[in-house]
Amino acid sequence: MASNELAVLETQLQPLMPHFSQVLPKTLPVERLIRTIVISAQRLPKLLECDRQSLFNAAMSAACLGLEVDGVTGQAYLIPFKGRAQLVVGYKGYNTLAARSGITITGAVVREGDDFDYQLGSAAYVRHKPKGSKGRITHAWACAQTMDRPAVVEVLDIDELLAVKAKSPAIKNGADTPWNDPAIGFPAMCQKTVKRRLARSMPLNVMQHAARMDEAVDEQGSPAWISPDKGVVIDGEFSDAAPVHHDQRTTQELLSPAPSAVKSAAPVSTPANPQAGAVDDAEPTAAEWDLRLADAAKEGTEVLGALWATIPPKHKRTLVEALDKHHKPNAAKADKERAPA
Repeated sequence: MASNELAVLETQLQPLMPHFSQVLPKTLPVERLIRTIVISAQRLPKLLECDRQSLFNAAMSAACLGLEVDGVTGQAYLIPFKGRAQLVVGYKGYNTLAARSGITITGAVVREGDDFDYQLGSAAYVRHKPKGSKGRITHAWACAQTMDRPAVVEVLDIDELLAVKAKSPAIKNGADTPWNDPAIGFPAMCQKTVKRRLARSMPLNVMQHAARMDEAVDEQGSPAWISPDKGVVIDGEFSDAAPVHHDQRTTQELLSPAPSAVKSAAPVSTPANPQAGAVDDAEPTAAEWDLRLADAAKEGTEVLGALWATIPPKHKRTLVEALDKHHKPNAAKADKERAPA
């Protein structure tokens, strides 16, 4: 993988940093978030082959949740999903989201031979004394506790856990997934699943957003992301607020309160008489040109070629690799879709 692709990605993320900063918690500097995104792409090069706008949406989702995505801390991960980048929250990420609101989440898997007792409802509790790590998993439990509220408990038995596993798109497609790793992956996915269910009963909007996004991916097979103004957006579903299909929005639509001049794929116009008082927009950056190329590719090869001809040579040197690897194939796909049957 050429380092130039990572440099282009980092350049594209720079204009979005102020918008990420608006929603990030103080515990996660925006520079750190950007760095973890680049590290994710370096470790999983297929992310660079995903629709670039989906990667920006996933980055905004991580910013809204305030979770690192380098895959080392186990808080959250960026993964390729149906040709798009998808943010997936790890079970440690749910612990982090709860801890920021003064809530402690504990949980574990229960194996055959363990001492295990629990009660749900207003007097909920869990008593679990593990006896070893070799027995078959029978349950997974999670408990949320604070100093001034009753405990909230969620328990799923093995049949319920396996039902969630069966819904996983990765399982259905025969892809590699942590669910298939009996030693580490399966227990971790069980813990994550029960904590996600626990979020339904907790008064934490941000945790509920994380859980709903994960459920859409893991149990519905639908790409999803988090918008600062609309909450969880699930591909293919309609919003209660506006009866429109949730297609992937452009970065400017996602982040800006008002329409942006950068949104169009058309070249920047220059006033016929600059001395007449009209002031032209600042020259687009390489990242902005890349966004325009992505939009132009959706219209086909002809539109993409026309836009490419307007880009200054200094930016073409940076963008040529993205053009060949991403925008041209997308434009060819758009041509094919528009061709008469």
